[in-house]
Amino acid sequence: MGDLNQSCTEFAAVLGSAENLVATGTRPSAAPGAPPLPAVVFLTAGIIHRIGPDRLYVRLARALAQAGALVLRLDFSGIGDSGAPAHPANIHRSEAELREISECLDFLEKTEGAHRFILMGLCSGGDNALLGMSRDERVVGAVLLDPFAFRPFGYYLRYYGPRILKPAVWWRSLTGRSPFLKIFLGGLMKRLRRGPRFVEKSGDAPVCEPLPVGPALVDLTRPTIEEMRRRLEHVIARSGRLLYVFTAGLEARYYYRNQFFDSFPGLDFKGQLELEYYPDCDHTFTRQALQERLEERVLRWYRTHFVPPRSAEPTASSASTASSSSSPPT
Repeated sequence: MGDLNQSCTEFAAVLGSAENLVATGTRPSAAPGAPPLPAVVFLTAGIIHRIGPDRLYVRLARALAQAGALVLRLDFSGIGDSGAPAHPANIHRSEAELREISECLDFLEKTEGAHRFILMGLCSGGDNALLGMSRDERVVGAVLLDPFAFRPFGYYLRYYGPRILKPAVWWRSLTGRSPFLKIFLGGLMKRLRRGPRFVEKSGDAPVCEPLPVGPALVDLTRPTIEEMRRRLEHVIARSGRLLYVFTAGLEARYYYRNQFFDSFPGLDFKGQLELEYYPDCDHTFTRQALQERLEERVLRWYRTHFVPPRSAEPTASSASTASSSSSPPT
């Protein structure tokens, strides 16, 4: 699957209030009388434009279109073919991207008649997917691939515990060759060197006063754990569907299967959140077999929750992977 055929067509789109955003859409050939399905919007993964790493977004978009979904792969401003940002300079990049998501949904609603949406993205694209879902009631689901994750006590126990017992780790630390030690000391030196900035006032005698400091820009994709918990509770309360996929490609961020659930003890996901952990997978799903597995999982999630049973197609190997879905351990 994932190849373009007669069941779907692709088109280019320019959108946004400043017409500075470029996207590629994949439109399915819906059967007459078929119920409208939620449109899927892919969000930029870091600085990689709308094809995704190793064309992952292209593959997933075409597979979803063949399942009946209208799909749009968006380039945020300043990425790929999109123009320079049109937002004010006094807002954080995450706030600007949130506005661009809203403009994208407005475009699909106006031009394609879509009213419900799924947001999907890898890494920072996944972070923006959850943020957009929590802010826009039109978004009914999100797929987050290796998004930001909190590290509970269980993470440190599993990740650092075995390493403490290795003599090589201690030797690297004592000889100053430990990467973690270098990061810590580098950050400490920057703080020590960072002094107040001054401006010289005009007058008879030069007087130095500190430069005024404006309000700090807030990265909306890096909330506190309490804010993230409230964000998840809000999404679950309005019956939103979530699919999290974590890989071993970012073990410094995510290290074991239930790390996400351990970060939010007592939170009732009501069966609306599904989680996969692929310990044999890299961060960008480089190998074809990894992309095929992800494609099957995303299609199964989409068909299960958003495609009416009469039009849903059976997915290959669904029985062999059914056990990979999980809910919080009881």
